[in-house]
Amino acid sequence: MKRVLLIALAVMTTSTAASASEAGRRDRIDAREAVQKYRIQQQRDRGNLTWYEKQRLNYEQYRIRQMEAYAKRDGYVSRYEARRINNAQNAAARDIYRQSHDDDVTWWKIW
Repeated sequence: MKRVLLIALAVMTTSTAASASEAGRRDRIDAREAVQKYRIQQQRDRGNLTWYEKQRLNYEQYRIRQMEAYAKRDGYVSRYEARRINNAQNAAARDIYRQSHDDDVTWWKIW
C-alpha cells in the first residue's frame, strides 16, 4: 500500500514539475514577443524604421507566432520547440537592432 502511494505521489510530482516548466517556457516566449513588438513600434515612432522595414519585422513576428501556435497545438511546448522558437526570436531581435540602426529613416525624420 505504501509503495502504491509513493509511486502515485512521484508521478504527480513529476507531472506537475513538467507542466510548470512548460508553462514557464510559454510565459517566456509570450513576454519576449511583447517586448519585441514594443521595440518595433518604439523605433517606428522615433523614425528609425521605414514603413517597409516595420512591415517586414512584423511579418517576422507573425511567423514566430505561427511557430508558437504550432508548438502549442498538442498542449505542450517541448524543449526542442522552445529552443527553435527562441532561436527565431534571437534572429528577430538582431533584425530589429540592425534595421533600427541602419541609415534608412522615415521621410519626416529627414527634415
